Amino acid sequence: MDKLKIEDYIYSELLMNDQKVALALIEYLRANEMQFIKDNGYWKDKIYYIVKYKTECVCFIAIKDPDEKDNRWTVWSDDMQSSVLENFKIEQNLKEAAWKHVDTCGNCGSCTGGRHKTIYGKDFNNVCRCTFRIDNPNTEDLMFMKKMVDIRIQEILVLTK
Repeated sequence: MDKLKIEDYIYSELLMNDQKVALALIEYLRANEMQFIKDNGYWKDKIYYIVKYKTECVCFIAIKDPDEKDNRWTVWSDDMQSSVLENFKIEQNLKEAAWKHVDTCGNCGSCTGGRHKTIYGKDFNNVCRCTFRIDNPNTEDLMFMKKMVDIRIQEILVLTK
């Protein structure tokens, strides 16, 4: 069993600028009572974490995926419903960040293909079940990632009432 924490991988695998952003995100996730589970299934040979709130998935984090040489680290949201996104009001700059980071389906894992979604008034086709994907997040992406987490937590709280 892997005894390393996600922070250990961040320090050993990422450069300083990436470390700052990654650690800020991890701190935010921990402050919101997230659990970090290193994948032991499909992505067991990678540095791949499933991040959960209560028992529900919030997001996924990969560090130095050998299959994606251009990406030092990546954050994906879990599936987020169009209706939940529409009901969670956000600023225009965060809407634009959401549109920029919509994840196109690549039929990976056990996926059955992408779907149509309306995200803050814009229609997207072939959207992955991981609605958003942020490759090599920087400080400008941090606010969007935090908002993505907040929205998913609210969705989970509504679903688990």
